[in-house]
Amino acid sequence: MKIVVKQAAIDPDRAVFDVAERKGIGHPDSLADLVADAFSHRYIRWCQNNIGTIPNHWVDKVNLVGAASEVTFGGFEILKPVDCYLFGKVTAQVGMTEVPVYDLFADAVSAVLPAALGDERVLEHMRLHVNNSSGVAVDHDPQFYRPKTLAGLAHVLKRESVANDTVICVGASRPGLAGTLAMRLESAVTGEGFRATFPSIGTDVKVMVVRDGSELDITACIPFHPEATGSFAHYQTALVEVRDAMSVLVQDLLAADQRGHQVTVWDLHLNTKDVPGHGYLAPFGTSLGKGDCGAVGRGNRFSGVIEPLRPSSCEAPSGKNPLHHAGKIYSSLTADAASEIMRRTGVFAEVTVAARNGAPLDDPAYVLVSLDRRANGDAASAVEDCIRTTMATAGQFAQRFLDTDLIGRFREGGQ
Repeated sequence: MKIVVKQAAIDPDRAVFDVAERKGIGHPDSLADLVADAFSHRYIRWCQNNIGTIPNHWVDKVNLVGAASEVTFGGFEILKPVDCYLFGKVTAQVGMTEVPVYDLFADAVSAVLPAALGDERVLEHMRLHVNNSSGVAVDHDPQFYRPKTLAGLAHVLKRESVANDTVICVGASRPGLAGTLAMRLESAVTGEGFRATFPSIGTDVKVMVVRDGSELDITACIPFHPEATGSFAHYQTALVEVRDAMSVLVQDLLAADQRGHQVTVWDLHLNTKDVPGHGYLAPFGTSLGKGDCGAVGRGNRFSGVIEPLRPSSCEAPSGKNPLHHAGKIYSSLTADAASEIMRRTGVFAEVTVAARNGAPLDDPAYVLVSLDRRANGDAASAVEDCIRTTMATAGQFAQRFLDTDLIGRFREGGQ
């Protein structure tokens, strides 16, 4: 592992301008990410309990195709259900033991959507599809996806416990104030407490925060349940009430963050596309209920927010096998290493892993560390120690993934 350390990063809160976006937990892309990881959770647990190990699988191409519907103030009608697609390679049988792939996918969808939307009615309008593309090719052992025996599978897993692909993954010490505010505001608005006060709103919320020096401009899209919104006048009144409550949330969030004390002016805009007679109504509180689609990798980054001015990975970690899929493992470990560097040295860092296909997971080819300030002496030593210590945990990542509450992690700020 070659570790390169340079003074090349800029702490986003020291930049003159920043911008960030957060897709809410009810956004179709967020739902696709959560369903993919929820399936992987269930697949791994079932196989551990019934086979004793984790066969090869990846489903990081989950797609959700929105319902066709007619939506009006006061109600809606579903004309075509939501189609949920599980695409990918999945080991469906080990010897004589069949893995119930379809049932596990159905369980994942049934668990994620009601929890994320706070509305179980969506399950009455779903169609599930599984397209398993696993096969045999010469770059893998024939039992890689079609193991004939448990012993054969164990042999393959031991030999294949290396990086599955050549990848580049990037993680930062933390989001900027814009990113942090976008995440925390969305989490608060889609949380049970806020929605208990405003039961007519859904969870397909999107928040964009622009910081220009010490000024913040916040734009949010808030969906309303059609059946709970009887008229445009009713909608307008409710939107004003929601905006007032969100303004209090913004004030509280800025007061609770030291970086927020530097903000001198901020403004909040809601549902800016509205024109008289037309508002943001969404069946089940999500645009998935009115035709929008979701796909793994199009939502928030692993950090929980989209920061286009930061370096970022091109990987979509949701649904990837936590045993050896480098794009999933290093998306997490780079963020861990960057956070630990800042904790130990006080210096903002961006950590990039460039890993080769087939390399040991705990020893990637290159680790590039970009720091906001020069690190000398003890700080430089601490940076290298953070990298080596973090990369050494790659073999423990699968268990860490299994121990993660996926909905809880999303609400706390991660994907």
